[in-house]
Amino acid sequence: MENDFRVNDNFLTEQDFETIRNEITTTEFQWSFSQYVDSPNEEPTPGQFVHTVYYGSVPCSEFYNSLVPIIEHKLGISALYRIKLNLQPRLPEPFKYSFHSDLSHDFEKDVASHWTTAIFYINTNNGYTEFQDGRIEMENTKVKSVANRMVTFPANLRHRGVTQTDEQTRIMINFNFLKRKSRD
Repeated sequence: MENDFRVNDNFLTEQDFETIRNEITTTEFQWSFSQYVDSPNEEPTPGQFVHTVYYGSVPCSEFYNSLVPIIEHKLGISALYRIKLNLQPRLPEPFKYSFHSDLSHDFEKDVASHWTTAIFYINTNNGYTEFQDGRIEMENTKVKSVANRMVTFPANLRHRGVTQTDEQTRIMINFNFLKRKSRD
């Protein structure tokens, strides 16, 4: 798993990053409120705002046309399953959402393990993503929310978001995809 877990800072050029950030932080960009992060069966949460860009085999948002040409090649996507944006409002205390693994509701565990999840952070704040892996002295790995940072990992790796207390919002773009086979 170590080789499949990567954190890349300054993932996009400043111009490409600004193009994406500016489009999704306008007042015209449409967000929907979701009461849960993983499933309606989880413990009560403060919820979050979401924007589905792509699901299954269908683009669901015009933002797809702006985002995919910039990101697709850099991630090495061969097949795309889902792209979803999450926006979490600031809370007075950090809220830890439940651990979950992407695609666990859509695929059997052995199939989900072939897929990749990527989280692209739009803004810097004191929130983070925690991975249930116990890799660092029996503690879980935590990836801070840093603008223009991309973290990629196997879609079956359990993880959770932790909200921020310092900035008005915490915004991420989540990708679920199959990687292109590399040519050795």
